Amino acid sequence: MDTQERELWDRLENEPERAYRAFECFLSLPGGEKTLLEAYRRHVGNPDAAKPSDTWSRWSSQFAWRERAAAYDDHLASLRREASERAVEEEAERQAREVEKARGRYNELLTMAYVQAAEWLENAQPADLRAQDVIRIIGLHMDYVKAFDVEPDTRSEDDWTEEDDAEFEQIIKEIEAEQDAEEVARSSGEVDTDSEGYEDSSFENGEDDET
Repeated sequence: MDTQERELWDRLENEPERAYRAFECFLSLPGGEKTLLEAYRRHVGNPDAAKPSDTWSRWSSQFAWRERAAAYDDHLASLRREASERAVEEEAERQAREVEKARGRYNELLTMAYVQAAEWLENAQPADLRAQDVIRIIGLHMDYVKAFDVEPDTRSEDDWTEEDDAEFEQIIKEIEAEQDAEEVARSSGEVDTDSEGYEDSSFENGEDDET
């Protein structure tokens, strides 16, 4: 006993083999060309046939070719919609993976830069950088944290101590104090700088322009 579920466009139990083959020819036509006459012409190989045979006309009516073909066309349209939706979903997933990959790479590079900057700051002397440079580095890091809502895994929670905070604040204070002193010296004329911003030490060595 055949228990397989049949579709409307499958062969009917009382449908002769020849009738179903004729229906398949009708079923295969594109929507705009799906006519009984066109199917008959293609099936018999006579493009000039004026009308389908009486047998074809009887089969078409008896076995509901148009209704079954309409159900088949709806089925194909549904499959196309599902395939299109799957394609959209797969493309969205691919793009999401690419974005996550790029984000992971950016996070990796930023973390490396942050670690290197932190190591440099730990060994930096007050004269090595300006206060605004330090503030800029900190600002870049905070912008990243706010944008991605993550904290680069540069240290464990116990590695950074209150002593580190105090030392970091002291470095900034020393840098600012040194800059303030340089500004005062420049404004009073005690310090002369060349075009590159370096102090001219010729007077300190007792040298002048005439030798």
